[in-house]
Amino acid sequence: MKKKTVKRSPRQNKDYLVIVKSWMFLVAFALMLGLGALIGTFVNEQMNLSSPAVAGYSVEAN
Repeated sequence: MKKKTVKRSPRQNKDYLVIVKSWMFLVAFALMLGLGALIGTFVNEQMNLSSPAVAGYSVEAN
């Protein structure tokens, strides 16, 4: 009598890697967007400090 052997398909392992890689890409993309927003906000604040504004009217410093 022959022993039953369990055949494991390599596809299962491959699908898992695709899912993990796609989630890693998604997380990295979200982190880059968040970092860009933080840097953009900081740069915008610094630019607003260098050009004074009174009651919504921007004045150029000479």
